[in-house]
Amino acid sequence: MLTRSVLAGSFALAAGMTAAHADTPSVVTTIKPIHSIAAAVMEGVGEPEIIIDGAASPHGFALKPSQAALIQGADVVFWVGPSLSSSLAKPIEAMAADAVEVELLDAKGIDLLPYREGANFDAHDHDHGDHEEHADHDDHDHDKHEEHADHDDQDHEKREEPDDNDAHDQDNQEEAHIWLNPDNGIAIAAAMAETLSEVDPANAAPYKQNAAAFAERLEALAGDLAKTLEPAKGKNFVVFHDAYHYFEHHFDFEASGAITLTPETVASANRVAAIKDQMSDLKVTCVFQEPQFEAKLVDVVLEGTDARKGTLDPLGTGLENGPDLYPNLLTSMSQSLADCLSGQS
Repeated sequence: MLTRSVLAGSFALAAGMTAAHADTPSVVTTIKPIHSIAAAVMEGVGEPEIIIDGAASPHGFALKPSQAALIQGADVVFWVGPSLSSSLAKPIEAMAADAVEVELLDAKGIDLLPYREGANFDAHDHDHGDHEEHADHDDHDHDKHEEHADHDDQDHEKREEPDDNDAHDQDNQEEAHIWLNPDNGIAIAAAMAETLSEVDPANAAPYKQNAAAFAERLEALAGDLAKTLEPAKGKNFVVFHDAYHYFEHHFDFEASGAITLTPETVASANRVAAIKDQMSDLKVTCVFQEPQFEAKLVDVVLEGTDARKGTLDPLGTGLENGPDLYPNLLTSMSQSLADCLSGQS
């Protein structure tokens, strides 16, 4: 969980306890949901910083000087990993070399799912039981994730997907939107509490108590959300990009397809045509856009159909940062799905 040689450095730091660490460690997070979980774990002790705030997307994110300064001053960095925000891989490696860096995709207890392929998610036939093989993350081959570290040298202009929609540069990779499974949210909080307790042992008790309280809150919330989503069961829907696999899998209903596999690419004409055919064949009820990206493609797909348009926000763009954002994000997504699929929006 603690990467590179920083684990040894963190224990030395804890033993010596410099003046900077005599107080609360400087904790930096990347996206709003991860910041929210860190804020819940640190509540009453300190407040984490956030790099990718507001309506910014982690896909192809461009680092500003003020954000680089946050990374340089970090004692701990919590991020999902380069498969979500590849442009941050080299800055974090270079600027946070003396920090404890935690790639949450590799955290203990995270339930990992694969990317899905094709306009109609050809990977639907995958046996989800196969994911148990990822339980032992110490044996996991992380070289796959490192392939993405060089992406910030690439031109991030929108490129069109190849006509062969079954092939893309994330084949055989785990899907990165892990926080959308509330069980993974609990595991993320536990990993954060463990890391912070090692770096800041004087506050180990409140970190662990906060993580335990957060877990109880999410377990209760997940039960409520399952009831909210009941009207959505059995309805077919299409999402803008494949960001919701963890949410769908946890609550036992899955999207019929995605307009684009990744928002960094423009869907090919063949893929849009395949989605439109699917809309008719499956009697798709709703197509969901995202506030971080233009809705033009969603409107093209909806043209000539009776399907409704809804909005799903996997980042909580319009929600206030803090410990409540993450549970509010899950609640908002559940309500948006239920409303659109049951005809209430």
